[in-house]
Amino acid sequence: MNSSAAAEEVEQPELQENEIEDRPADLTEHLEELRTRIVRSLFAIFVGWVAGYVLFPAVYHLISLPLDEPLRRVHGTTVFLHFADPFFLRLKLSFVVGLIFASPYVTYQVWAFVAPGLTRSERRVVKMFIPFSGALFVMGVVLGYLFLPAGIRWFLSYLADYGDATLLQNPLSYVLLAVKILLAFGLSFQLPIVLIILAKLGLVSSRRLLTYWRHAVVIISVIAAIVTPTNDPLSMMVMALPMVFLYFLTIGVVKRMENNAAKRSKAEG
Repeated sequence: MNSSAAAEEVEQPELQENEIEDRPADLTEHLEELRTRIVRSLFAIFVGWVAGYVLFPAVYHLISLPLDEPLRRVHGTTVFLHFADPFFLRLKLSFVVGLIFASPYVTYQVWAFVAPGLTRSERRVVKMFIPFSGALFVMGVVLGYLFLPAGIRWFLSYLADYGDATLLQNPLSYVLLAVKILLAFGLSFQLPIVLIILAKLGLVSSRRLLTYWRHAVVIISVIAAIVTPTNDPLSMMVMALPMVFLYFLTIGVVKRMENNAAKRSKAEG
């Protein structure tokens, strides 16, 4: 008995030591995988950056179209204010284009790293919402692009208050502002995804969303005021109104999800 107890006492520390040694190895493997996926993502962004640099003339023409017509109306023109601005404009816009090109691959790398830690139902939910999220982002960017000419005309309407003053517009500052506006519109259209995920987690319900719709409208207005780069009333309204519409549309989607879940629960019961 004494010899067997002593053997067990010797074996237990060895097992504990092995377990402790395994944990750093697992962590090291995760860190190695993370490093690999980060390197792959950065390489994809670099490749997209190079592609954006090559495609810069076409991309710049597309993003400058909303400015051309309003600028001609006031007899304005584009002027670079520094000799390095043309280069930095091409570099920065090419980088944004590279991020857009690389975003599907980077999203896959993030998903491949995170997915093993999720349950099957969680993976199914994420797979369902990723394409929907991308479509909403594109819809927001398109709406922002269509809004740009009206926003520019609204700002230029104040030029008449200054007599014979003309506008010398720096292309670099315009492009950076336009990109911020498009990004703000794209991100604002992610509201349904956030609400549906909260509903899936059981944190909100369709009844609660409908009860607090007035609070939601106020919060949406504040968000629109914060994320709109220009902070003008027209931009805020153009961003807030679609978000309010998406909010009420999401209530209907969540209500349908609740009804489907109730039917499944009743059938299983």
